Amino acid sequence: MKVLFIISSSETAFWLSEVSHPYWHFTERGVEVDFASPKGGKIVYDQYSDPDFENSLEPEDLVSKGFLSDEKVQTKLDSTLKLEDVDLSQYDAIHVAGGRGATFDLYPNEHVAKALEYFWAKDKVVGAICHGAIALGNIPGRIKGRQVTGFTLEADKQLQSMFGPSFLIPHYPQTVLESTGAVYSSIEPYTPKVIVDGKLITGQDQSAASEYALAFLHLMTGHSPVTIV
Repeated sequence: MKVLFIISSSETAFWLSEVSHPYWHFTERGVEVDFASPKGGKIVYDQYSDPDFENSLEPEDLVSKGFLSDEKVQTKLDSTLKLEDVDLSQYDAIHVAGGRGATFDLYPNEHVAKALEYFWAKDKVVGAICHGAIALGNIPGRIKGRQVTGFTLEADKQLQSMFGPSFLIPHYPQTVLESTGAVYSSIEPYTPKVIVDGKLITGQDQSAASEYALAFLHLMTGHSPVTIV
């Protein structure tokens, strides 16, 4: 199986664990992964998501540490595919990563809309996490009435208060999702929450990166290894 990751090209950056955790869970189970971005080429991650950064918000993230030490991964990050040129028919599912950069170039975006619409129309898994959930706003007719989550307005306001007026967020994921008529819900920020509604899967924020990835994998394969008795 093969999954396409859509990641922001913005210098405002993507959030590392929202790429590294899904990448690890998928590839260790034999799923191929390609990275695409609106501009193609090199993409950058938020330094606060780097476990080795002195002020990291995720200093214990061993998955991201391993991810960054892999030369193959670094090559992928330095040479992402240009989204509009990707042959979408080669993939079984699509995952949209978050980070503040997503609010700059993944919505509104006609090429993101085209990609999401393709996977939805083919009844394939469509997933998005954290600020990446804003990308779903490109297909409002598809998500109207559907259960979704994503980075909360409360958490966005907290970040803007923390970092000051220069910390811009052009579009808030929660606001965009609610404006489409989707049924948005959340819990306390930075507490894992994942929602699966049909072939649509969303994660609230980076704290749910692994839970989201595993639920995504089970949804895509149609199989869960967990037996409840």
